[in-house]
Amino acid sequence: MLAEQVAAGTLPPVDERLPDDPLVEVPLESVGTYGGTWRQALRGGSDNLIERTVGYTRLARWNREWTDVIPDVAESFTVNDDATEFTFQLREGHRWSDGEPFTSADILFWYNDVLMNEALTPEVPSWLQSGGEPVVVEANGDHEVTFRFAEPNALFLSNMATVRGAAILAASPRHYLEQFHADHNDQADAMAQEAGAADWVQHFTTRVEYPHSRWRDADRPSLDAWVLTEPYDGTGQVVAERNPYYHKVDPEGQQLPYIDYVTFDVMESRQAIVLMAINGELDFQNRHIETADARPLIVQNQEQGNYDLWIAQPAWSNAMMINLNQTHKDPVLREIFSDRDFRVGLSHAINRDELNQIIYAGVAPPYQAAPRPGTELYDEEMATQYIEHDPALANEYLDQVVPERDQDGFRLRPDGERLSFAVNVLNSRQFQIDALELVRGYWADVGIEMFVRPLERSLSISLRQANDHDANVWIGGGGYDRLGLLDPKWYFPFEWQSSYAGAWGIWAQNPNDPNAEEPDETVLRALDLYRQVQATPDLEGQLDLMRQILEITEEQFYVIGTNMEPDRVGIVNADLRNVPDAMPNTYFYMTPGPAAAEQFYYVN
Repeated sequence: MLAEQVAAGTLPPVDERLPDDPLVEVPLESVGTYGGTWRQALRGGSDNLIERTVGYTRLARWNREWTDVIPDVAESFTVNDDATEFTFQLREGHRWSDGEPFTSADILFWYNDVLMNEALTPEVPSWLQSGGEPVVVEANGDHEVTFRFAEPNALFLSNMATVRGAAILAASPRHYLEQFHADHNDQADAMAQEAGAADWVQHFTTRVEYPHSRWRDADRPSLDAWVLTEPYDGTGQVVAERNPYYHKVDPEGQQLPYIDYVTFDVMESRQAIVLMAINGELDFQNRHIETADARPLIVQNQEQGNYDLWIAQPAWSNAMMINLNQTHKDPVLREIFSDRDFRVGLSHAINRDELNQIIYAGVAPPYQAAPRPGTELYDEEMATQYIEHDPALANEYLDQVVPERDQDGFRLRPDGERLSFAVNVLNSRQFQIDALELVRGYWADVGIEMFVRPLERSLSISLRQANDHDANVWIGGGGYDRLGLLDPKWYFPFEWQSSYAGAWGIWAQNPNDPNAEEPDETVLRALDLYRQVQATPDLEGQLDLMRQILEITEEQFYVIGTNMEPDRVGIVNADLRNVPDAMPNTYFYMTPGPAAAEQFYYVN
């Protein structure tokens, strides 16, 4: 693809485009051949699939197995004994996609001019802080940078490998971004207004903000395997082509990627994407086609679509967790929801076997919100407590909390009003809406009036951020060890998304938030244990501390789980090679990023 440009003198030979010491990517199965277009599909104007595929480039990244963090853009990295200093050695001769050198000066631009600029970054992300202080980044020459923390930050590399790490390189092409930054260009505001932006901050942000905005600027240089030629504007088709300066080669010295182009058709609905899949118009994808209702169509149409299947292993602990807000602003509902017997009673009222058959086609066994089998943190007792469908036992528990009933058989609050509340659910998750309607019936049978309240995503988020909801459902995180360590919000109130105790979760991140409320001693103990996790350099030590947190979680029974999230399927063109048969499926793994799509290739 690039040979003609080299022959014409518009592109240097490959030896001059590669770093002095390129990263050798060992293919999963075999050395490949060049050519082809990887076809995918997006849903609407804010899909993060591009970030997971084209955009999974970091200083350090996950390995395929999700067991370790390995160098990527960095040639190597070292960590001091107490995990307060992380030093990255950059590759000499590494270049941005436009041919300009990539050096430590680019990382310092991100640090000094973006991260530490309050207009662009009002609050430094928590993963880049420790001891209440933001990271300090320093360069030692052109090819070495050190990240220093005031206190141990043992999860820093793991966070780097997730979606969080994308921000660093997105905001690092100094030679391009300086023109939009007011500290480097006194015409930056004028440029912004001419482009229709409110000011230079908004104009700059649209070029670097992840996971969506940065794909709307096809001029921004990158270090990814493919670079944009047609940006993501919410309609039409996004196109990327191979990066001639990409830093990886195969074992035979051939520059990667093997595939020439990547396209993303922007579709209005999930159903349209499923139709594309069964018609053979997608080459490798699981996003938007992995739902339980789509699976039969995907499985049945393999021959028609010329694709095989791969297993997308959910990292979630639960297909649908029910979160009663135990920090509710209504003191009566708060008292009821905070009573463990009330939650246990509601759990016993749910017929999970019926949910499994009706909603999940028999592939999602009853399960609580707990680490998955086969993981280091799996605890069978935690995973199976209170999952028996036993209405009589449910009534015994509920009678301890709200014994009185009205003439229709519904239970009364202590103030004499009917106990009634709504459970919020995303209107895009029909399977959860259907499941909740069944739960509504189970709970009515034991005297609990619950209403299902489908909401648009942004409204649901704003209500939770304001701690202004009765209850909500979500997919349960933390099913894999790595995910539990990085994202513990479903095991104790850790952030606003811990919607079973929203005000406590908000306090854990920002005690000064007007909706924050200091937690009880049990939650404070879990938070202290997690701070120890963050300060413990070795994985085994982290897991031991996490087990102590899970003992608290099991005892408190904060959330009501329903069924284990089942395995999902993805499709892969029958002619595409070097694709794993299975991989974890979560935004924290950045599926399929660690599978190294740059070594995918077509045999025809």
